[in-house]
Amino acid sequence: MIFRHELSWKTAGFLCIGLLLLFNACTKDEQIRSNPFLIFRTGSGFTPDGALVPLGGALKFGISASGGGGIITDFRVRKISNGITMTMLDKGMWKEQGGFDTTLIFNKGTDPEERWEFFIMTHTRDTAVISLTVKKGSGNAFGAIQYYPSITIGYPANSSYPHFVDLSAGQAYTSATVGGFENTIDLASFFYFTGGKPSPTLTCPSYTTVVGYYPEIAGWPSRNSTSYDYNAVDNNRISVAQFMAAENDSLLINAFNATQVSGLCKYCYTGKVVPFKTSHAKLGLIYVIRADENETGSMEIAVKIQE
Repeated sequence: MIFRHELSWKTAGFLCIGLLLLFNACTKDEQIRSNPFLIFRTGSGFTPDGALVPLGGALKFGISASGGGGIITDFRVRKISNGITMTMLDKGMWKEQGGFDTTLIFNKGTDPEERWEFFIMTHTRDTAVISLTVKKGSGNAFGAIQYYPSITIGYPANSSYPHFVDLSAGQAYTSATVGGFENTIDLASFFYFTGGKPSPTLTCPSYTTVVGYYPEIAGWPSRNSTSYDYNAVDNNRISVAQFMAAENDSLLINAFNATQVSGLCKYCYTGKVVPFKTSHAKLGLIYVIRADENETGSMEIAVKIQE
């Protein structure tokens, strides 16, 4: 009996030690998960800290992100220049394993200096931020554009025209022909009344309410996000004359203001010009040649977009 009592005490001791080790292991695991990190990738033409880039020149950022064992739920990019902070990308995600690598391309603006910040957050609200500075070099490096003078798309109740547009290719698809091309679609349209006014509206596959108008989008394997500068539309910031005169991406770059954008753009009446940015970071302008103001109508647009 004495031997059994001694064995019981020894067993209890081992159990305590085991529990302490397990607690320490969990604590270490939690500490690992609480330290996400970001690093800049180098080489392959990536823009380094302190780079001199001409106006309109491409900024190529290579980012490697790790949740440190945690789940990455948010990735953001901000540009701070001339005292103004603009969110250039705000992407929700759910990265359970490891992290991600990404390459982002933007264009150098008009300010002498820009600070670019890259931010991630995990499900435990732990964060990591890295930044670099880009300065304006001499000259300019505006790029070529594609011009699609006429694309007609129907509203959901109109089956006479296609509904989904690949803005980079200027190609429109119907519900029957879009299969296999879902990952290229940037734009769709519909008509409704909002704020007591009729609204020809532009949207994109990732926007929350789009499936109410196009239910099939809910089953697409990929749903792109397009950002529309609705403030430019509301205030007629870009004229049709400016749109027609654009021969490179200078206007496209300067027209898009990332501070007031959405995946939905209301009140896209005839004659409006809509600056946009695709999920592949291409900037462009949509000129609304004609927009019907009824649910069975259609919209004719012209598009200029970076190559």
